[in-house]
Amino acid sequence: MQEEEKQNHSAGTPPEQPKKHKKEKGKSLLETMREIDAKEAEKEAEAEERRQAILAEREKKEKEEYAKKIQQDRIELMRLKQGIITESDTIYEEKEEKPKMSFWKKLGNFLYHSKWWLGITVFIVGVFVFLIVDYVTKVRPDMIVLLITDDTEMQNHRQQLEEYLEQFTDDENGDGKVHVDIYPIPVSDNIDDMDYFTGNSTKLSAEFQMGEAVMVITDAKANEYIMADETLTDLSEKYTGHENIRGNGYYLRHTNFATKIDYPGNVDRDLSIGLRAPVKTSDSKEKMQKTYNVAEKVLLRVMDDLDNTTEPEDIVTTEPAETAVTTTKED
Repeated sequence: MQEEEKQNHSAGTPPEQPKKHKKEKGKSLLETMREIDAKEAEKEAEAEERRQAILAEREKKEKEEYAKKIQQDRIELMRLKQGIITESDTIYEEKEEKPKMSFWKKLGNFLYHSKWWLGITVFIVGVFVFLIVDYVTKVRPDMIVLLITDDTEMQNHRQQLEEYLEQFTDDENGDGKVHVDIYPIPVSDNIDDMDYFTGNSTKLSAEFQMGEAVMVITDAKANEYIMADETLTDLSEKYTGHENIRGNGYYLRHTNFATKIDYPGNVDRDLSIGLRAPVKTSDSKEKMQKTYNVAEKVLLRVMDDLDNTTEPEDIVTTEPAETAVTTTKED
């Protein structure tokens, strides 16, 4: 061998080098992590499978026990219904224990469940309280007078008329004050046609259905509308021979009534004071009679004050011919 090598070396052929074995390449870190994750996922899947199996087995047992209990309860219930047994150890009424609540929680619970009834109750109580307060605090007049005329100037002197009549009125309601209320109700030829807009006819009808207003101040047109001969007292029978009384009215034309209430000029010739005859209305006749007595007392005092007085002069106005003729006849 050595000789061959030497020959080869001498011949110029290089000697063969010994072959080296290549090392096998190892796994990368990423591959290692994937293998570890795969193994853990497999373990978790197996664990979850075992857990699901346990839960399924437990649920199956619970269903079987529940079905068994239901069957036993049915049998027990049938025995109770048939009278075989009177009491049961398995079937009994379960009383639900009510949770304990604080006072404020109970109050809040009550208010929540009763809010509608409470709202209705509060509203009704509020209405009653308002009516009571209004009734107690309302100023009640000692006398009510109906001013039934279409004389606008007379209606504008309502306050002066109230003050004048209060001089002759007593404290009838005992409140320590004297107050007279004047209710102006214009009466014209078309009062019924205009009632939808004004309500005057309705108001007058309502007042005549009650007995609170007995004294009335009217003109000829109003007397015709209220049928004075039937509804008013005939003053001429009670006060025979009085110069200012005709039929059912004390006429104010020939007195200084206009001056007393600061009315410009003189009042109309047909303006008079009358008294409604006591009758049974929505109030009793006896109650209206008491109101009548008060009004009559005031009327007598007004008559004493106005009798033998000098009437003021008329304001000169241009009247239609028809009105002038009527005025002459009345004089």
